[in-house]
Amino acid sequence: MKSQLPIIEALKRHVERKATSWHVPGHKNGSLVLGLPDFFEWDKTELAGLDDFHHPTEAILEAKALLREIYDSEDSHFLINGSTSGNWAMLAAVTKRGDRVYVQRNSHKSIFNALEWLGLSPIFMSPEYDEETQIAGNVSRETLKEALTSYPGGVAVFLTSPSYYGETAAIEEIVAVTARYKIPLLVDEAHGAHFGEAVGIRSAFEQGATAVVQSAHKTLPALTMGAWIHERLTDVQRRKLHHALQSFQTSSPSYLIMASLDYARYYRQQWTIDEMEEVRNSHQLFKDELDGLEGMHAFTFDDWSRVILSYENYSGEQLLDALANEKIDAEFALASFVVCILPLHKLSETVRTQWLRQVKDAIEKLKMKGIPSKRYIEQSIMGKIKVSSLACPLDQLEEREYRNLPLRETIGQIALETIIPYPPGIPVLLRGERVTKEQIVCIEHHIAASVHLQGGESLQEGTLRVIEEGFVE
Repeated sequence: MKSQLPIIEALKRHVERKATSWHVPGHKNGSLVLGLPDFFEWDKTELAGLDDFHHPTEAILEAKALLREIYDSEDSHFLINGSTSGNWAMLAAVTKRGDRVYVQRNSHKSIFNALEWLGLSPIFMSPEYDEETQIAGNVSRETLKEALTSYPGGVAVFLTSPSYYGETAAIEEIVAVTARYKIPLLVDEAHGAHFGEAVGIRSAFEQGATAVVQSAHKTLPALTMGAWIHERLTDVQRRKLHHALQSFQTSSPSYLIMASLDYARYYRQQWTIDEMEEVRNSHQLFKDELDGLEGMHAFTFDDWSRVILSYENYSGEQLLDALANEKIDAEFALASFVVCILPLHKLSETVRTQWLRQVKDAIEKLKMKGIPSKRYIEQSIMGKIKVSSLACPLDQLEEREYRNLPLRETIGQIALETIIPYPPGIPVLLRGERVTKEQIVCIEHHIAASVHLQGGESLQEGTLRVIEEGFVE
């Protein structure tokens, strides 16, 4: 009978041998130090019977085949360095240095790092904004068409869907455009590993994307850094993808992560439409209960497992902290919103009642602190210009003389630093962009509200590194 959990079963057989370890890792099957947790015994290396991660022929190959069946892909690949390595690999598979690519402006930082290190020339496409909340969503078909006509000659389109708030792009409309131009569509679907018929949300891959990366660990029962790629690449592109995955991922793969991916695939495979409908209904009940609290607004976009909260005039950061004080750890806060990713199982009335009590307690203690802070973080107004390019090519940035200027004096200059509120990891300002007033105002708001910012060597002193005046585009 065909194994349903090939990696887990191979590991189990190896553990049951109780063999003496004369190999890495150094904890020696968890025996080096007394009292180590049991999972150390399962932390193996690529030994006989456990297959080879980068050239699988046994259990890992079987697990890949099962994954491929679930997503109906031409090929699927396990990632043990997260979706970050997958984003890099997908871009490397379809480009060469100097190529132009069309990229969603509110993508994850891993995309922008890949663009720079792969030597690509990005054309940025701004997303649409929700009229009521001003939350950044997805790139429209019209914006993509503008990018393709204003900056012709690109070799790939790279989008993020769903957004960090759970809004999905009109992938079929986008695919119709990319197919006409005969260029691949790559999608960072990190937050959509649970998408499919049972959940009622179609994956970008189902809708025709060329390649999709999904972080299984974000919504399925996989360990952190567990992800996978599904693709329908050409043979040449697939060979490049394999080479990229071997280059960007560790040569010492974690069998704990791989085993969790094996199980996450199996777990997702068991879902039925009826079961997930019950889960969805229980989530809807809980969202309605939250939304019924005085002063609270709870809503969702396309992904019903992701609830967004805002409370009266308090900032998202204040609400996030208040929830944490009541032992509810939400995903992240930005502007006036807190994003909550709920578990993909049915929420019983007992659980909903308990959680609602914790939220009520958080609100009461928040209100006791008095008048809300006015350090409200406005959304970055990045959508005025739909399509843009960098003011200085990425491969020329470090050749330029630079200086640190006070933030307000950098407006109109070319940035040498990328500034990223984290989480969720979407850059406010990118290396090589000409700095706008809106970007500086947004950065100032983040600093005032003590939002964690990545990048900017002297940002806390109020300065930013820019190219010396006199640069000619």
